[in-house]
Amino acid sequence: MTHKRKHIRWRRWDYSSLGAYFVTICTKRKYCYFGGIKKDLRGMGENKELPFPELDSYLISTPIAKIAYQHWLEIPKHYPFVALDAFVIMPNHLHGILIFDKEISENWNTNTFGPQKDNLPDVIRTYKASVKRKANKTDISFFWQSRYHDRVIRNYLEMKNIQNYIWNNPANWDTDLENPDRT
Repeated sequence: MTHKRKHIRWRRWDYSSLGAYFVTICTKRKYCYFGGIKKDLRGMGENKELPFPELDSYLISTPIAKIAYQHWLEIPKHYPFVALDAFVIMPNHLHGILIFDKEISENWNTNTFGPQKDNLPDVIRTYKASVKRKANKTDISFFWQSRYHDRVIRNYLEMKNIQNYIWNNPANWDTDLENPDRT
């Protein structure tokens, strides 16, 4: 008996086109390679220096989380048409918004199997490979899940909702479906 995998990309979309993409990349078997979530019950305590000091939960990161963070920040160096928006690294996954700012092409290439260049699958594959390569060079045991989830962000309200979801993800870790110890 053969199993067909569900097609996870939007078949009619050109993933190299101008647009905003919400991506979720998980670690293999959702193992918490990136650390754990710390809840600061005092409100502002230890996280005053974080980009969003009003948040009361944040990642206590491991060396591989720091590598994943740094390599995410470097995506625009390798892909100048990509701008970073909200992102968060969680214990076993990351969420991020990538904005493709490219000239609108007259050739619309819908999502197909085959070589990929300068599109979302290329960006994600390169990112994942660079993190894994650095982990190997520094003798860190680390593995990604083979696939990733994406969503084409279709309007301003959806963008704002996704940004809020990303920024609040650490505070919701206890009930997150990706949390192996969720309550």
